[in-house]
Amino acid sequence: MEEGKQMRSSSNAITEATPRRSYLSTTPSSPNSASVDSITTTTSPEKAKVAQLRPSSFPDSSISESLSASTTNDQLKSNDRREPAQPSDDSFASTPTGEHASTRPSLSVLFCFAALTLSIFLVALDSVIIPTALPTISASFSIPDSLYAWIGSSYLLTNAASIPFWAKLSDIFGRKPIILIANAIFLVGSIVCAVSINATMLVAGRSVQGLGGGGVVVLVHVCVADMFSIRIRSFYLGIVGAAWAVASALGPVLGGVFAEKLDWRWCFYVNLPIVSGAIIILYFTLHLQESSTPLIAGLLSMDWAGCVAIVTATIFFLVGLQLGGESTYAKPLVICLIVFGCLAYVAFPFTQYFTEKRSGSPIMPLRIFKDVSNLSALAVCACDALVFNSVAYFLPLYFQIVLNESPSTTGLLMLAVAIPLALVSFISGIIMGKTNRYLEVLQGGLAIMTLGVGLLISLSIKRDLGKIIGFLVVIGIGFGPNFQAPILALQARIQGKDMASGVAAFNFVRMVSGAIGVVVGQVVFQLLIKPHYGDFLVSGVSAEFASRLAGGKAINEAGAVATLPDYQRDVVRKAMLSALRGSWIFYTAVSGAGLLVSFGIARQRLSEETENKSSEGEKA
Repeated sequence: MEEGKQMRSSSNAITEATPRRSYLSTTPSSPNSASVDSITTTTSPEKAKVAQLRPSSFPDSSISESLSASTTNDQLKSNDRREPAQPSDDSFASTPTGEHASTRPSLSVLFCFAALTLSIFLVALDSVIIPTALPTISASFSIPDSLYAWIGSSYLLTNAASIPFWAKLSDIFGRKPIILIANAIFLVGSIVCAVSINATMLVAGRSVQGLGGGGVVVLVHVCVADMFSIRIRSFYLGIVGAAWAVASALGPVLGGVFAEKLDWRWCFYVNLPIVSGAIIILYFTLHLQESSTPLIAGLLSMDWAGCVAIVTATIFFLVGLQLGGESTYAKPLVICLIVFGCLAYVAFPFTQYFTEKRSGSPIMPLRIFKDVSNLSALAVCACDALVFNSVAYFLPLYFQIVLNESPSTTGLLMLAVAIPLALVSFISGIIMGKTNRYLEVLQGGLAIMTLGVGLLISLSIKRDLGKIIGFLVVIGIGFGPNFQAPILALQARIQGKDMASGVAAFNFVRMVSGAIGVVVGQVVFQLLIKPHYGDFLVSGVSAEFASRLAGGKAINEAGAVATLPDYQRDVVRKAMLSALRGSWIFYTAVSGAGLLVSFGIARQRLSEETENKSSEGEKA
């Protein structure tokens, strides 16, 4: 007892006498962060209970020696954190400064975070920049129907399939080298796309882009989690979410502008200087500790069975959905791909179970999914991604075919979603940081999102811009909080050592759900437009064109529809509106389901208790 009092008084004296430099002058670092909570200067008994000793974080070696002298080996061991994300120098230590702590990141931190944000901005941009440029690209290469859709799908496919793999690599070899490699691969893919001489080379380049993009998506979120306390992380995740939203809105606009005014290759050239700059900045400013694991030992420690299972499942499943959307889901090949993909997904948890039993390191530990709150957060993520990607995909179709708007005007209208989305994402991050609450913000966003998507059901063939823009603003406000609130709900309840795996699971669910949402929406759209085949023929539309419209190709025929005579175009517009209305009903139901599922998320504050709970779980 007396020894414990002496140690506490010794550490308090050191803390009060010697202020130290910090990565962020703020509250104790997150449990998900690489660093452990530093010594507080407060004399409050309650706060003293949550103060922890971390001599390794002090830049002054004399302080470290003093702490070591007054701290037992057991105490040091209890304060260990996961590797490899533990910071290697004082710059990543966070120092609480009392109840009125100010959040003042250094210039180096700001540059690092800016580079991370730019990286994910470009990854998001490249997922949506191609559709409006595809007609021009198709004419340039005379792309066959078999490759047309794969220019976009190949990117999403490799992106989603690689996410868990990247997360585990960062656990083994460290965050910095892996995110630099991911950015470099994305850069190489962009170069291949920009200099493509045929459609096959372009699809290959897009696949390489997606491979690197998957690593960027997951590593940006993991690095933000490692860098910032969970109580201020919502602010930075809000900025990341805003960047993603702006990219999603600007992508179609830039794609159309580049294709019409410059050259479609600028869709990829624009990446080169920005990605190169981000790589250089991250190299000099990202200082999370690098692992000393040898290459061979690290590769041998990988959960290869889990990687093979989840990559195989994702590729088979998404390829099956893509091929079925292009032709019919009744084809034996399509059925086999989807069935084998589902079987591989079923096998994946077993690989994780046996890997953990063998004292291995599974890429997605099953303990993450044993918590109802975590499952609810992932389900909310799935619903939100499904609705967001689908609305971003089908709204331009409504503008271009039903309202006969140009691609550039369509892009401007989509800003009515992106601008409020970005603002609300940023503001909601501040609100969650100030109130230390996320569930109320999340549920409010889901409720408004459900309302906004439901309003789309009332859209007509009339060009009522005031009404349309109002609906889009409501949708943007609803989507805003849902980029960071679900992942905060997940991070608040997982152990620090599982941070990368948890973030990977979140982003994997988001990418796959988004892809599934578009495919399911296409199926619903196709089923609802088929009954209008007779109306097309009666109006005088050729049998071949009517077959394409009713056979699932309507989405690719916006330009051709605009050239039809007024009477025929009106018939097609009404048919399209009817089919889209069915899609809006489906997405409203999914959005409502997300709101209901959110009540399974645990209600807790982002406070010291949240952080210490994670660290205690890690020690157990």
